[in-house]
Amino acid sequence: MNLTRRTLIGTMAALPFARAANAQALPEAVLQLMNHPAAVYFEAPPGGSGVPINIPINTTTGTYNWMQMFAGKAVLLDLWASWCAPCLIETPGLNLLASQLNSPKFEVIVLKTADPKTSLNDLGKFYKQQQITDLTPMQDGSNDGWGFFRSMKVNTRNNAKTAGLPMAALIDTDGREIARTYGSIAGGKWNNPQIADFIAKFSKAWS
Repeated sequence: MNLTRRTLIGTMAALPFARAANAQALPEAVLQLMNHPAAVYFEAPPGGSGVPINIPINTTTGTYNWMQMFAGKAVLLDLWASWCAPCLIETPGLNLLASQLNSPKFEVIVLKTADPKTSLNDLGKFYKQQQITDLTPMQDGSNDGWGFFRSMKVNTRNNAKTAGLPMAALIDTDGREIARTYGSIAGGKWNNPQIADFIAKFSKAWS
């Protein structure tokens, strides 16, 4: 049976993810993901947080802002730091998703933030050592390197539970955060078949 947009929002009202979806008028294919088994790993972003579209992002080819790099693309944004042990564990899984799903309409990115002691060059060396071939080295270009961490209120959760890195967010094609997920799980979050399937369906929802 085909469910209408109104019906979907009604049946998913108990899920934190759905509140963000309702507010942002997302594509039907994204709304349908609220019934996906992996939706339980995601939650709505805290009030007042947002992707800082004007904070510089440094890459090996130059410095850009969010919309210069990702306008018209949905993004799985992973905030990363070298001092975050689970971040290091999760990087290969993100690389695999990038190799499988990156397209003109979707991109998996890892952004080094809250880590001013690690340079962009250091990140590139880490990728080379770990054979990370499908992620582009990039870093928060704010003065202290904590701009994305602050603007996205990484330490704030609607359920008042402890929060920190790793944190990954689903971003729509206009640079708005839809939902986020914290932490890791046994075997690696992005290697989990349910979560990988969820991200694959999310990536295709924008085409």
